[in-house]
Amino acid sequence: MAPAQRMMGVVLPVVLVVLTILTGLVVTQIRRTAVDERLAANTRESVQLDSSVQTVLRWCEARITLAPQTTAQVPAPTTSVYPPWGPASANWTITANSLDFSGGAGLLPGLNADPSCVIENATCELAPPISPTGQSGTSACAGNGELDARWRKFRITARVATPAPDMIGGNRFTFAQSELRLFIE
Repeated sequence: MAPAQRMMGVVLPVVLVVLTILTGLVVTQIRRTAVDERLAANTRESVQLDSSVQTVLRWCEARITLAPQTTAQVPAPTTSVYPPWGPASANWTITANSLDFSGGAGLLPGLNADPSCVIENATCELAPPISPTGQSGTSACAGNGELDARWRKFRITARVATPAPDMIGGNRFTFAQSELRLFIE
């Protein structure tokens, strides 16, 4: 009889190494997929918010075009450090200074609060002479005596909010701004 020989198995360590490598690849791929999903969700939310805020901005422009004299406006600041349309401005909560769209949150996807606009009367920023006839009008702006009084300039800032549980306060705000110049007869 031959002496008992000790058998050395190579298969078990090789299989364990292969399984460890495969497990690492699967875990890496799962993490990568999760990151890709978060990036896609962030992009979707950004596009959705941008679309909503641009829609609100067009609503505000239409409101000013239809009734420029009766639309809620914030007077232009004289020495204010913070603009009247800034994110922390009180004008967003004062209904006399902002144009709110009640029920607008239900019309636009992803919003949790009614959209609103702050409309600044920026007529004094117009550079004279800006009259089509070359006539001078009585201007309400100091130093702009050549400005035709029928011209108006509005700076419109729209704001929409969406739920953001990952942020303090729970809301993510998106802003858009435009300027509108009108000649009022």
